Amino acid sequence: MPKQANKEKILIALIETPSIREASKKSGIGEATIYRYLQDKDFLAEYRNARRQTVESAIAQMQSAASEAVERLKELQYCENPAVAARCAQIIFENSIKGMETTDILQRLEMLENEHFK
Repeated sequence: MPKQANKEKILIALIETPSIREASKKSGIGEATIYRYLQDKDFLAEYRNARRQTVESAIAQMQSAASEAVERLKELQYCENPAVAARCAQIIFENSIKGMETTDILQRLEMLENEHFK
């Protein structure tokens, strides 16, 4: 099997499985070979880039679902079941506070970084 084909199999297996051992089983390529690939700077950079893209894609999907979840919470806060309505209101309130705190921290961090790197 050509080296490029092994490389692609290993990349896919590493992204789709939680361990080297499972990546080895999935790809049919020995663990020692996978470890050798991971010591190659170019391969490691490619793997990290592929993993980052996978995570970014998952985050984008969650952000899309979050909008739908917020809409559903907004609907349910007017539910006739008082426990459901109260819980939805609590979730909305708590997450609004967390969002404001996160935004504030990020703004403060950005200001500090701007001052530090002037």
